[in-house]
Amino acid sequence: MPKPPSKLVIGVWQGPCDDAHPDANFAAAADVIQRASSAGCAFVCLPETFLTGYGSRRIVEGNAITLRDPRLLDLARRAADRRVVALLGLAERRGRRILNSQAILDGGKVAGVYCKTIPTGPEFEMGFASDDELPVFRARGVCFGIQICHDSSFPEIASTLSWKGAQVLFSPHYNKISRGQMDEHRLRVRCNHIGIAAHFALVVARSNIVWQGGDGLLGYGDSAIFSPLGTPLAEAGLFTETLAVADVAPYLKPCQWRRREELRPALIHAWHRAALRALKKSPKRP
Repeated sequence: MPKPPSKLVIGVWQGPCDDAHPDANFAAAADVIQRASSAGCAFVCLPETFLTGYGSRRIVEGNAITLRDPRLLDLARRAADRRVVALLGLAERRGRRILNSQAILDGGKVAGVYCKTIPTGPEFEMGFASDDELPVFRARGVCFGIQICHDSSFPEIASTLSWKGAQVLFSPHYNKISRGQMDEHRLRVRCNHIGIAAHFALVVARSNIVWQGGDGLLGYGDSAIFSPLGTPLAEAGLFTETLAVADVAPYLKPCQWRRREELRPALIHAWHRAALRALKKSPKRP
């Protein structure tokens, strides 16, 4: 097993997303990358579909981009110049499909991409397709995975990524919730992340939007970084645009909870695949 890095600062940013003006989101992302670099971050994660917006079929289809979009490649060069691995959410146009994706910018290019595994019913109505590859990635001496928003409601996602070797799990969200449902939603999502961190011995880093517009919906933020014990290492709080950072290197050391030698990989992999297929076929998902 590779020796874990002696220091690994990661950041999660929360702030507003302008669904009507994607160029403003790209400019904001460039600023966040600069701020993350100044804070000494090796990684920074921005919210779900932050670059292109979210909420309706018109927004998703009108703003979707490919991974070759010049604005995205410019952000990749900026991130490389500042020695930051940036994880940016977008509606990714891939042939005839549009995927809810998180692009990984490293080394001046799009070094990888994760696509949302379990979109909600409204997301299918927005035009999003789904994917179930569940890849893990390596950068800065650490193995990491990504789950996007609704994915965090299903432990099968985190279980598979942990089994594949992930030590850090990034969890970007785009939560606009009615005032009456906000507290219940926030607590449930927070408990999901704490549970995943503790059960699978992962560092879990959540990023979310903040929003208080005139549409009756609230983006509450509550971005945070949790240790493998489920304790918060950094918290962004509610309704505040900010970058929360933490050095997670002390939590990446091998421990008994991450041991996989005794498992039979082929059987575990088959079970995970079957569980994901069953989840996708289910007519009702929480």
